[in-house]
Amino acid sequence: MINEYHPLFTHQDWIDNEDRVQAGGEKGLNIRFHNLEAEFRTIADDHLNPVIDKIAGKQTVLSLVPVLAPNTSPPAAWVLNNDFAQKPDTAAEAHGIMSVVLPDGAAIVSMTVFGSVRPADPTKPVPLPGVHLRSNDMASTGAVPIIDFKAFGEPAQPVTPTTVKNSANKYFVEADATSGGNTGAVTLNCIQIVCQ
Repeated sequence: MINEYHPLFTHQDWIDNEDRVQAGGEKGLNIRFHNLEAEFRTIADDHLNPVIDKIAGKQTVLSLVPVLAPNTSPPAAWVLNNDFAQKPDTAAEAHGIMSVVLPDGAAIVSMTVFGSVRPADPTKPVPLPGVHLRSNDMASTGAVPIIDFKAFGEPAQPVTPTTVKNSANKYFVEADATSGGNTGAVTLNCIQIVCQ
């Protein structure tokens, strides 16, 4: 809550031919200007800056456990293990979707995916998974890409600037991993989304 503003500074008039205006002293220019300076600091710190911070908004970081539900038929699900999701060595592929609740009215800044790819044979690489932040309207007329993951641990930015509108859209992450013909595990530890 922002406190009401009550002025602390009051100017005492100088009287002609009675007061000598000077820099120092109780009625001097210096002390009056320092009192004005303190008043402006109070206005800024206690009244204006809190309002500006509310209007401008601060960054919100959402660190999400990848709880991915199967989204293909027949299901090729991610295996959930405590707080991470994995495509095991033996699985040819894994596909999943997860709902994401973002702060309404915020701009989506970035998405960072933390995880790893561990091929069974180092000479036969396993491709990175496809991890995508998307939106769709309430009638599900078609998913709109927002951010496509590029590399583990590196923030990826939106394809186009996007502001969250929860009254009109739903937001979700889709994650797809394939072995590329080689065996290996793909692990997703965390999906981090930054909004402002």
